[in-house]
Amino acid sequence: MNTNTLSDELVTQWNELLTRVAELLEVPVALIMKLNGAHLSVFNKSLNSQNPYEIGESECWDQSGLYCETVIKTQQALFVPNALKDPLWDHNPDIKLGMIAYLGLPIKNVDDSVFGTVCVLDDKENTFDGKTRAMLSSLKHLFELQLRMLAEQKEQDHKEAFKEQTLMTMGLAHELNTPLGVSVTSASMLVESASLLLRALGDGPEGMEEVRKQAGCIGQAAALLSRNLYQMDDKIDRLKQSIVQCHNGVSTVCRISDVFNSLAEVWAPSLAQKKIALKIDTDPSADVLLHLKPASLIEALNHLITNAIEHAFEGVEQPTIRIAAKVKNQELKLRVSDNGAGVNLIHPEDIFAPFYSTKKQVAGSGLGLAHVKRIALNDLAGTVYVSRYENGLSIVMRFPVSGPIAQP
Repeated sequence: MNTNTLSDELVTQWNELLTRVAELLEVPVALIMKLNGAHLSVFNKSLNSQNPYEIGESECWDQSGLYCETVIKTQQALFVPNALKDPLWDHNPDIKLGMIAYLGLPIKNVDDSVFGTVCVLDDKENTFDGKTRAMLSSLKHLFELQLRMLAEQKEQDHKEAFKEQTLMTMGLAHELNTPLGVSVTSASMLVESASLLLRALGDGPEGMEEVRKQAGCIGQAAALLSRNLYQMDDKIDRLKQSIVQCHNGVSTVCRISDVFNSLAEVWAPSLAQKKIALKIDTDPSADVLLHLKPASLIEALNHLITNAIEHAFEGVEQPTIRIAAKVKNQELKLRVSDNGAGVNLIHPEDIFAPFYSTKKQVAGSGLGLAHVKRIALNDLAGTVYVSRYENGLSIVMRFPVSGPIAQP
């Protein structure tokens, strides 16, 4: 695996480390150079004032005459005590910056390809004693170790992503299994009833009672088929939306109250039909312009509302879903609660398993809350947890927002 990306924090730490190395070795320059195809760029540098190189500077390295070109091509250490006295190096480009002494080593990725070089340069003749060479060798191995750790972390992330996709697929299969089974049964009923209907029609007037009976069966089977096919289509569509949101969550400046108003408008007909109240409480701290990802937030709220509708309210009088929001220390706290059947769990976090369900099929079962967890953690860079799981269900999401933003 070729790992060529490092965090900003790690880059900063390496700049500081190279600064200390340059001070200890009493040289003006310590660098890590990074190979990017045909270009070689300054990736890290000692931050002392004598260093003339700037991070990000790059140039074509092949046939450039640079010290590092030889290190990359030979994948061996290069030692030049005084370029001005060496006909092989007395015209190299670094002399223009006054760097006449060089010691460099190759840095390799975990797949043995070349990442770049680690080197020290001096503006005076320097024989770079054994301690200097040992320190540079240690830097090389330390950097390669961190590349290896990053590669292993990336591989682990890929495994976790694959595991999550597998669980999501299993969850989707679980979600679709019941409506698909009902649809298959309904289709069989339609075929059988249609056959009996045709036979009854052939019997003439005396078969009209059977005609009416089979017509009723066809109507019931068609209604079941239509309803369950609609459920499958809706679940698949929500899955597609969730996947799109995962890759296209875009931050924008907006009001959380506008997000809630849009959500309430969309859900109004469905909630009214089921006689479920939706109550929204926006704290003044949240009713300001914020920099957030409204599409991802709406997607998560859609799943929470869907789960409450499907699993929470059987036998409940005056079913109600409540959404509350407030902002503190640039963190949005969002609570979605219902007064439904609730969930009594030893480990409340189990509710976010992709195909978790309770025996009573109460709030939180199914695929939706697994999507909420993925959105909260991956797209909104926050957390999600159960804050109350008796006498109803309360799910809390917390994630960072930029704001409040001054009004235009």
